[in-house]
Amino acid sequence: MGTIDPGIHLFVGFRGLGLDGELESIIREFRPGGIVLFRRNIENHSQIKRLVKDAREFAREETGRPLLVAIDQEGGPVQRLTPHFTDLPSAKELSAEGPEAIKKWARTAALDLVEIGIQINFAPVLDVVPEGNHFLHPRSLGSSPQKVAELGLAWIEALQENGVSSTAKHFPGLGRAALDPHHFSPVIQDKNPAGFMDDLLPFRAAIDAGVHCVMSSHAVYPAIDPARPATLSSRINNQILRQDLGFGGVLFSDDLDMEAIGTNYSPEQVLGLALACSTDFMLLCQKIDNIRLFYRAIAELIERDEQLREAHSQSRARIARLVQLHFPQ
Repeated sequence: MGTIDPGIHLFVGFRGLGLDGELESIIREFRPGGIVLFRRNIENHSQIKRLVKDAREFAREETGRPLLVAIDQEGGPVQRLTPHFTDLPSAKELSAEGPEAIKKWARTAALDLVEIGIQINFAPVLDVVPEGNHFLHPRSLGSSPQKVAELGLAWIEALQENGVSSTAKHFPGLGRAALDPHHFSPVIQDKNPAGFMDDLLPFRAAIDAGVHCVMSSHAVYPAIDPARPATLSSRINNQILRQDLGFGGVLFSDDLDMEAIGTNYSPEQVLGLALACSTDFMLLCQKIDNIRLFYRAIAELIERDEQLREAHSQSRARIARLVQLHFPQ
């Protein structure tokens, strides 16, 4: 992997229903490693299958490598395929029914995704969420780390056994956050490292079971790294996730268009820190204009910084292993 391929780190959203001018231009100019689908991209059964097929074929022609496709298909309030595919219960509802129900519905979701040509599901949420009014409550598997770990494993195994890569999120845990990072910069006020370690239990179990992907959170954890959000923290991602927990798979940032990141850091700062702390895919889901800014920034950083060039090479190897699972030679 001697040459550089900066666009491979970008995992992007777009606005159309087909391989139109916008998506063609994104693929041709910025060579993203993947695309993420939202409800705005889905009109019906045949349309979404055609979009994915056309985008993958076009990307192969333009970039010479496969294009990964991802989606948030958790169930309940976060599922992009409704009403055109199976309507899935929420994590809260499934938690009450137990592991067998989770396996059943995760398998159903996987079959829908495989039919479309989607390789990655951004699920399950492994945040340990306290009882009460919390922005993640409907999406959480519970308030007990042990229960979340058990149910999360059932979800992950059902997805991956049926051909879809699972994504454990939001590492290292958003359950203690009072604010939603879509709109604010949450700080996990609990400064007790023991509480932090409790919240890691579901992620540790997922990694031990071979989860393919992890997604970081945009929260700040002062007990661990008072300076930077998890997305940009070497202490959290390199030391805890990679070294201590032994995760060798693909690390996604959460959406970098969220206010928690976008209002506090420049593209150059985001990409330099994220790549240095072993993030493989940078999600850019909502602001199309940011794709150009981030592509230019990451290309320049990799070109001029030897350490980031080495991080880029290591990341491409991790991405290649994930691609090989879905597109074997």
